[in-house]
Amino acid sequence: MVELEIQVHSDRREGLLAELGHVVVTNHFSLLRQRLTQDSRGAWLSMLVRGPDEQRLALEEMLGTHTRVLSFEAALAGEVTPLSAPATSVPKITETMAQPVAEEPAPMREPPAAPTSPVTPDISQVEHILPKLAQDYPHIYPWLVALENSVSDSVRESSLILAGRRTGAWVYKRDYAMGAKLGLSDAIKRIGVPALKLLADIEQHGVHINVLNSPLCTPGVQSGCKFYGGYLEGLLGASVTPKKVFVRHLSCRSTGAAHCSMEISH
Repeated sequence: MVELEIQVHSDRREGLLAELGHVVVTNHFSLLRQRLTQDSRGAWLSMLVRGPDEQRLALEEMLGTHTRVLSFEAALAGEVTPLSAPATSVPKITETMAQPVAEEPAPMREPPAAPTSPVTPDISQVEHILPKLAQDYPHIYPWLVALENSVSDSVRESSLILAGRRTGAWVYKRDYAMGAKLGLSDAIKRIGVPALKLLADIEQHGVHINVLNSPLCTPGVQSGCKFYGGYLEGLLGASVTPKKVFVRHLSCRSTGAAHCSMEISH
């Protein structure tokens, strides 16, 4: 079990504790104490939670991509000084994607994983690259290549998935959050396809998406199209009910297929 100190910045306080408390419980954590305040920049929710260390990444990801969250910090209890509101505002474009503080971000340590657990992404490298993706979006491929080169082969795909989810969630908040909730088919057509077309040439066939000539997937070289799957999960997850979208990878150019193909479901 681990104890985490978490601070969340939101635009308003109404219902914030109830919504994020549900995320905490869903990930099998217990809320030990909380403090909710508000100032001219918005609402600040501090929480001390306890739960299984193997669920830490899932909890942090769900908080980081939640529609109410502008930014958040998370660290093991006792490893850092008590979290407090940043002294200066951070541009919203990077707040939503990364987890900034006034100067240096708090270190994001990976939880120890059991041999049978999913591979944990390199959170620190993903967090480092997210502001660059926001700054240059949609011209992000050089930064994705930099991310691939900065992590070990064992966590490359999981790091691309996490970067994709965080980027997709940021794009949704920036461009689509004011719209109504949609069914999966409409969300793919009205949100997923237009957003993904800014990054790559694609074809859509219902719940299937083909990425044509992916710059991340050269024949005979390692695959990078897991980024697109994470991107669609983050982008569409907040727009549909229930708020969970899964992308299954069917084929990839790196293994000799004509294109990278994905199937979306919830």
